[in-house]
Amino acid sequence: MVHTRWLVLVAFILLSVVATLPVPVLSQACPTDRSHLIPRFEGRWFLVGANVPWLNGGFGADFATVEEWNQHTYDPNATRIMFRTLRQQGANTLRWWLFADGRGTPEFDTNSGGAVTGLDANFLPSLANAIQIAAEEDIYLVFNLWSFDMLMADSTVSGRGEHAGGHRDLIVESAKRVSFINNALLPMLNYPVGASGYTIGTHPHVLAWDIFNEPEFVINELPHFVPASDISQPVTLAQMQRFIAEISGAIHRNSNQLTTVGSASMKWNSTGALGAAGNFWSDAALIAYDPQGYLDFYQIHYYGWMNGDERYWSYSPLFIDWYEGQFDKPVVIGEVPANAGGTNRTPTQLLAELRANCYAGAWVWPYFNVSDNTGQWSDAAAAVKALTDAVPAEMRIVKTALTPRVYIPLALR
Repeated sequence: MVHTRWLVLVAFILLSVVATLPVPVLSQACPTDRSHLIPRFEGRWFLVGANVPWLNGGFGADFATVEEWNQHTYDPNATRIMFRTLRQQGANTLRWWLFADGRGTPEFDTNSGGAVTGLDANFLPSLANAIQIAAEEDIYLVFNLWSFDMLMADSTVSGRGEHAGGHRDLIVESAKRVSFINNALLPMLNYPVGASGYTIGTHPHVLAWDIFNEPEFVINELPHFVPASDISQPVTLAQMQRFIAEISGAIHRNSNQLTTVGSASMKWNSTGALGAAGNFWSDAALIAYDPQGYLDFYQIHYYGWMNGDERYWSYSPLFIDWYEGQFDKPVVIGEVPANAGGTNRTPTQLLAELRANCYAGAWVWPYFNVSDNTGQWSDAAAAVKALTDAVPAEMRIVKTALTPRVYIPLALR
């Protein structure tokens, strides 16, 4: 009798514990019209590939030149090998950083707070060459323009290189924003890509422009934003929204390509995630500053610290699917650890679950190992190949003629 009572008590306790655990919610079936995927070439696609903050050890110098160090690291052969490796292992896209903190290009008229005067001589030819190779190897490129590093303190030549950081004025001053758009962004979009007949802004293998990497880390606005400790020149949310909107609007008016922003977490890009602060990159948040300043798709980053307790807060796309996040656009997971570290998944499980949760893609971080705990492309290659082989209709982008956009004229402000 005592033994039976003990068993009943244990069973009751176990049932009570189970009842308090979060119940996993199975993803709804993804939309049959594939509206959760990225639109391009009259189709919709799941984007899968890698991040390249730098290719040959030259942060901000892959295409540009850090003159003070005589550093320009672009290498066509290394670029082709990387593209071919990605394609052979199932990838279709690559997120590659351009300006980063400003140490290489664009060119500024002073060290700190200067207006943009142009682009260095190496930048556009190198960029156009990489795009030509991407077309030959059938890889689609997403170029990241700026990163939160641009709002670190202005660096010395012996530190991070001249002009590295110290560019708050580029965000907060209208004349400086216009100088970047007129003297760097538009010349880049209008630059011809070899004899292809395309410019950079019309080339089919430039899929999108990622305007800012993890902008939330440079915003100082409680309760939702606290700048990272190494950010000495933070901005307000409204200032960042205007900067993103005006650049996105200029791209929409001068190219037929897509725009996005590399949000650090769905915490700041979702109205439905547990504990989320809201979607600060929505159409409503951006078109107030520029009618064409919207983003074409969202991009959120995911690392293990975002798992949360899965009861009161979680920013994990493994726990919060596209529907639960209440996203109104396709969402690419723009950074995930290549080795799936901290996710409690293998790389194969990680990618499969992100797709099952109706996200529009995943770019592993990074291609080459640049940190201690995220791995590199080789850790994820087999998982990418398996996913591509399983659902090739979503991964193998079929190129057709692009429909020209109709633009609303807008005076720069």
